[in-house]
Amino acid sequence: MSMAGGGKWQRETEQLVVKPFRLVTTTLLSLLLPLSFLLLSRLSSASFLFSLIKSPPQTDSSFLFSILRYTNPAILYVAVSAISVYTLVLGLTTKITASDPNSSIPFSPHVTMAWLTLFLVQISVGLGLEGTSSNGLIIRSERNFLSRLVFFCGLNEVMLLWCRVIVRPVVNSTLISGQHGREETVLERVALAVSCGTLWWWKLRDEIEALVGVAETKRALLLLLLANDGNVNVSLDVGTTDFVNWWLYYMVVMIGMVRIVKGSLWFGMILLFEQGSRRNPRGNASATHVSTTSSVHYDAEGDTKV
Repeated sequence: MSMAGGGKWQRETEQLVVKPFRLVTTTLLSLLLPLSFLLLSRLSSASFLFSLIKSPPQTDSSFLFSILRYTNPAILYVAVSAISVYTLVLGLTTKITASDPNSSIPFSPHVTMAWLTLFLVQISVGLGLEGTSSNGLIIRSERNFLSRLVFFCGLNEVMLLWCRVIVRPVVNSTLISGQHGREETVLERVALAVSCGTLWWWKLRDEIEALVGVAETKRALLLLLLANDGNVNVSLDVGTTDFVNWWLYYMVVMIGMVRIVKGSLWFGMILLFEQGSRRNPRGNASATHVSTTSSVHYDAEGDTKV
């Protein structure tokens, strides 16, 4: 009796405490991915503005600060590029199904690797966002509403995969005692979508376009200066970092396009299936009747009685 009472108390505790804490923790840690894009866009804008005024940013002389300053972008570029490429590959190779999205992920890192990746990204984003701010200096690239919508869909898709591959295994291994294969709930998907949309409306929609805005601005200024006097005293060459930022932005746009196309096809398949079932209800009924008759006939031949 005491064992039954203890099990009931444990289930009630999980229902009241563990599940809400798991939802909040998973949502907050999943936001590290869009915050990484925000930090990369701010670093790109700051680097471009400092190159124009020929004044390097003021840095602390400590060795630890220097290491963190130069390794933060490298860690973020590796993590964001890897998860974005993986999302695009899965979007292009997986079939259009309505099954559990976790089952379509063929590769998932070990929990130790997920812990390490999450820790490094969290430290990098925390230190980077603390030392950078927009201050109204945003290098924008004018995009229409459709382009921004496609990028938002792609960013949301990348964040979902980041949550399923990195965040959820870490949270499950900590809170649920090794139950890694827990199914994703509708409430978790809604919470991720709402949090990503809120962050997008608050910060990302104004600053994220610096990923492509810096490269395009450099190219436009370089062409303008060359056309005027041909003497360029400012370094406006599009470097490797600018190209990687441009590449990341348009990869996310491609992911969003794939997601929209596959979602439209999935919705169209559902409509066609429902329309076909409405046009031919007799065929389904006759097929059911034939199968029932054949089973009864088999029972009669085998002299099987219920």
